[in-house]
Amino acid sequence: MNQELRELLDEIISKGKRQGKTQARIAEDAGIGAVTFSRAKRADDIQFSTLQRLAKSVGLRLTLAPDIPLAAKIERGGLFK
Repeated sequence: MNQELRELLDEIISKGKRQGKTQARIAEDAGIGAVTFSRAKRADDIQFSTLQRLAKSVGLRLTLAPDIPLAAKIERGGLFK
């Protein structure tokens, strides 16, 4: 599985668990079947809209962030910019 996708799904599942939601409930709230969610966890890729709905079902939003390590930001003095 794609590592970044795995991390995103893990974060969605973790956030859902903190809210007392099972994976089946996360899927239901996202409007997808539990089987579809299970397949997504094993897939190398899923549709963006599916990932977006899963994130939204636990109160998360997908966003883009610069791919600059924290240490590099600190060294350049750009941590708070």
